[in-house]
Amino acid sequence: MTEELNLGELFSDFVKFISRNSRLLLVFMGVGIVFVVGYQKLKIPYYETKAICMSGISEYERQEQIEDLSQRTAIDLINHLQINIENKDYSALVISLGLDLEIVSSLKSIEAEQLYQQDLNEKYYALNKFEILLLTFDEKNIDKLQEGLIYYFSNNTFIKQYHSSYLASNIEIINDINNEIEMLDKIRVIGAKNSLDVSSINIVSGNEGNFVSNQIILLSQLRENIKTKQDLLKPLIFVQSFAKVNQKEDDILILGILTAILSFILGLFVALVKEVKII
Repeated sequence: MTEELNLGELFSDFVKFISRNSRLLLVFMGVGIVFVVGYQKLKIPYYETKAICMSGISEYERQEQIEDLSQRTAIDLINHLQINIENKDYSALVISLGLDLEIVSSLKSIEAEQLYQQDLNEKYYALNKFEILLLTFDEKNIDKLQEGLIYYFSNNTFIKQYHSSYLASNIEIINDINNEIEMLDKIRVIGAKNSLDVSSINIVSGNEGNFVSNQIILLSQLRENIKTKQDLLKPLIFVQSFAKVNQKEDDILILGILTAILSFILGLFVALVKEVKII
């Protein structure tokens, strides 16, 4: 009971303290809010947009990778640009992105992050896609910056080397498949002339019991799969381009609340010191 009375008395004293110093506290809070509003008006506005991407780099390397690292090289390359942005090294960005100085200097921030999906067991697994968060001071440059990222990947020495080897290897495989199909077709012609049934030379079984009994069809499917992968798996593909935005990001509400709280606390401290001195 005594503790309840003490707490009640303490709260009552605190309310009286605030009431006595209400003007001082309001002045501190008002100055803080005015400062935030002024800062927001004076600072350069920026725009935030996102894009969904994927990259074929892991396929070029032809290495078995951990699932959540399948897009790791591409993500690291994007995040590496942030070093130049933070250091305001725009000359390096001009070379990397192949864009004019005016455009690259409008970059405020860029960040790539792996995308995940949750399954029925509430476990997360990595997708073969990642997200890019772009902050820029000029929303009109968003399309150009997207083109710059494609240029950045296409002209990267490491990617160019692996991509060229990947394409050359695919061409050789496709040529071998075409030669094999041509040879099988000739064998069929010869077999038909000699009344031999060679329409199903081999049976290829699948993991789920499916099978293809015609070698030419199987090889044709393999060839088309390689062609599809080759066309799809570019160094950088935008599954969803950067969204067009025209509304600038404004942190005035959050900053205003935080500043008001801090100003109130500072005002309490000053008021306490003031009353102690009077005593």
